[in-house]
Amino acid sequence: MRGRRPAALVRGKVLAAAGELLLAEGMGGFTIEKVAARAGSSRMTIYKWWPSKGSLALDGYASVVSHSLEFPDTGDTEADIAAQLLAFVHLVRDTPAGRVIGDLIGEAQTDARLGASFRERYSRPRRELAERTLRRGMARGELRSDFDPQVVVDQLWGAVYHRLLIPDEPLTDEFARALVANILPGLRKERPVTTPAAIQAFVDATNNADTEAFVAAFTDDAFLEDWGRQFHGHDGVASWNKTDNIGVQAHFELVSVRPAGEPDSYTVTIKVRSHRFNGTGAMAVKVRGDKVASLVIS
Repeated sequence: MRGRRPAALVRGKVLAAAGELLLAEGMGGFTIEKVAARAGSSRMTIYKWWPSKGSLALDGYASVVSHSLEFPDTGDTEADIAAQLLAFVHLVRDTPAGRVIGDLIGEAQTDARLGASFRERYSRPRRELAERTLRRGMARGELRSDFDPQVVVDQLWGAVYHRLLIPDEPLTDEFARALVANILPGLRKERPVTTPAAIQAFVDATNNADTEAFVAAFTDDAFLEDWGRQFHGHDGVASWNKTDNIGVQAHFELVSVRPAGEPDSYTVTIKVRSHRFNGTGAMAVKVRGDKVASLVIS
C-alpha cells in the first residue's frame, strides 16, 4: 500500500501545474479540474489550500515567474532597481506571462474575489519587495529619506504596466532604463561637494583684493563672459577684474558649488557685495587642473 505523499510535495506539484497551465492557456483555459489532472491531485485537496480559481492562478503564476521578480542586493540601489525593472519588462514582453498578468488584471476589475486575491497574493507582496529595496537605499545613505516609496513604485512599475495594458507606445529596454534615469537621480542623497582649489583661489583672491593672485587663478587661454561681454586670456581677465570685480571692491560669499554634469564643470552660486552690484547670482565654471579655464556669468 502506497503512503501519502508529503503535503509540501503535493502543494509544489499543484503550483507547478497551475503555473504551466496558466502560461499555456491563459485564464480562459484555466480550471481547477485541469490543474488537478496535471498535478495528479484531487479537487478537494486543491480547495483545501486555495479557496478559488483566482487564488490558485495567482500563486501558480508567482511560482513560475518568481525568479524574474526577485530584487538583487548588490549595494547599489539604482543598479538593483534597474536590473529588476529590466527583468520584469523581459518577462511581460517576451513570454506568455505578459498576456496572463493582463488577463488577471482585467478579470480582477469585475471579480471581487479575484481582485482581493490579486492584492493579497501578488500586487501587495510585489510592492513590499520594491519598497524594501528603496528603504534599504535610505538606510545605507544612498537615497533621501523624505520621499514616499509607494509613489516611486507606482512611477516605475506602474509605467511598465501602463505600456503593457495600453500599448500606444512600445515596452522597450530603453524605456525601462529611461524610467530609472529620470526618477532615481532625484532620490539620491546629496553629498557635500568639495570646492575645487581653482574656484576657492578665485574667491580668496577677490576677497583679499589681490589682483595678481586673481589673474593667476585663471589659465593663460581663459574665457570669461559677463552677461554677453566676453574677455579672453589673462589680459581680458585683468580688464574685467578692474571694472567689475576687485576694481569695485567686490566681496564674494560662496553659497553653493554643484557639479554641472560635464567633467570639471560646476555651477557656482555666489553672494556678491560691491560698489557696482549687490545680490546673489550663478556662474558656470570650468576648471583645468588648479586654474579656472572658463567662467560664464548669466
